[in-house]
Amino acid sequence: MFNKKTEPASDMRPAVQVVSGGVYFGIIKTASPIRIEGDFKGIIFCTNKVIIDKKASVNGDILCHEIVIGGVIEGNVICKSKCVLSEDAIVNGVVRTCKFENGENSSVTGPVYVNKENMNIDVEEYYELFNKKETLEKIKSEYFSLPQKLILIN
Repeated sequence: MFNKKTEPASDMRPAVQVVSGGVYFGIIKTASPIRIEGDFKGIIFCTNKVIIDKKASVNGDILCHEIVIGGVIEGNVICKSKCVLSEDAIVNGVVRTCKFENGENSSVTGPVYVNKENMNIDVEEYYELFNKKETLEKIKSEYFSLPQKLILIN
């Protein structure tokens, strides 16, 4: 008679944000959207959208559903859906995606593979491949001496 109605839990997850100031390093694995505003070194696995701000830099690989790049990426970008390079964006690595757009003065130094088959990329499979102790130790040893903040989001 006086039962409380419970609302179903929302599937909305808060966005992950790497803010400017310092160097962040580690492995991010999330289903939430990500926004990188500062410097990040490591690997990003995201089954959602990744936004790299104009003043941001990423040193490492990004595997995601969709990405908008405004800054600099030193690594590979593997994207299931759409990869957008904004004006003056730089990717020093390979880009693999289903759809590709590039803005004025943007550049990619490696090959760009645009193929509808890229919709079948499994981010979880790549995560298992990269999430090995040796990879984590390598990331840790390379960036341990820098002023940094460790991120491991799952």
